[in-house]
Amino acid sequence: MKRIRKFSIFCLTLAALTALFFLVSWRGFLKEKEVSFAVTFSTLMARRLRLEPKETFDAILDDLNPKKMRIPIYWSEIEKERGIFEFSEYDFFIKKSEEAGAKLILIVGRKLPRWPECHIPSWAAREFSISNSQFPNNEFERLVDIYIQKVVERYKDSPAIVAWQLENEHFHKFGAECAANKLSSEIVDRELALIRSLDERPILLTDAGEGGWWGTSLKRSNFLGVTMYYQVWNPYWGVFWSPLGPGSYTLKKYFFEALYPGSKIIVAELQAEPFWNKLLPDYDLAIQKQLMSAERFQEIIRRSRRAGFSENYLWGAEWWYWLKEKQNDPSLWEEAKKLFSE
Repeated sequence: MKRIRKFSIFCLTLAALTALFFLVSWRGFLKEKEVSFAVTFSTLMARRLRLEPKETFDAILDDLNPKKMRIPIYWSEIEKERGIFEFSEYDFFIKKSEEAGAKLILIVGRKLPRWPECHIPSWAAREFSISNSQFPNNEFERLVDIYIQKVVERYKDSPAIVAWQLENEHFHKFGAECAANKLSSEIVDRELALIRSLDERPILLTDAGEGGWWGTSLKRSNFLGVTMYYQVWNPYWGVFWSPLGPGSYTLKKYFFEALYPGSKIIVAELQAEPFWNKLLPDYDLAIQKQLMSAERFQEIIRRSRRAGFSENYLWGAEWWYWLKEKQNDPSLWEEAKKLFSE
């Protein structure tokens, strides 16, 4: 009987704590805070949507007018042939940002935003036999360092650059090809040291907001960026809204800020485009709009304000432009435009 009583007490306590967590997650942080919003721009995503990247960037910068942007500089795009670097497209983005007074975080590394996350030149994949199961040899790492150094040295004098981001969710297994494994701490630490030897601007590292242990990145970086996804898809449940409310992110933020005093945590990837079992735009438009409508966009903005992270980089600007220009639906674009005009 004593064992049954103890087990019953344990179960009731666990149920009470779980209920308390979800209550706090959804009801404990009701007040919306003053936060800022920015966007991530990806040439890769623009091309996937059959958009011209320069035109898309101009539209985002001039029409939406975000004050901050995050831009991945893909190794696969700037060194298509070994030893030959081509920066003209990214030079355009930097120059336009300087003229507009926009501030940028440039992202470098082999594992960068957008599927398949691993973005290495095709010649490197062939030469070093990159696979899901292993990382390449020291010569490959030397070439990664050269690419990073080239980018930092080219743009470090730009007044538009406020920070660098190194890799993307480097300790998180997500993506295909070389992104199917986590990067080792030795690789990340070496690349961090390289950037710090070239420029004194702060360095951002990122982690999964929902399942990541933020401390491994936070202790290495000047500040941390996390994901914030409320509507996702997986092979077991299909599309579903996460049961975690905005307060769950806030609680986690408080915990790690207490663990690492003086640290700064932002939302580097705030979902504002559909998430399904296929890549955009390769599935029915009606499903895309159902998964991310203007109303759901508004709800995500409300939740992010309740979570209270000071900076929030929206994910999906290229798709909003594609909807407006190619599908005659400006609803998401107009919502973003209102947001950035506040």
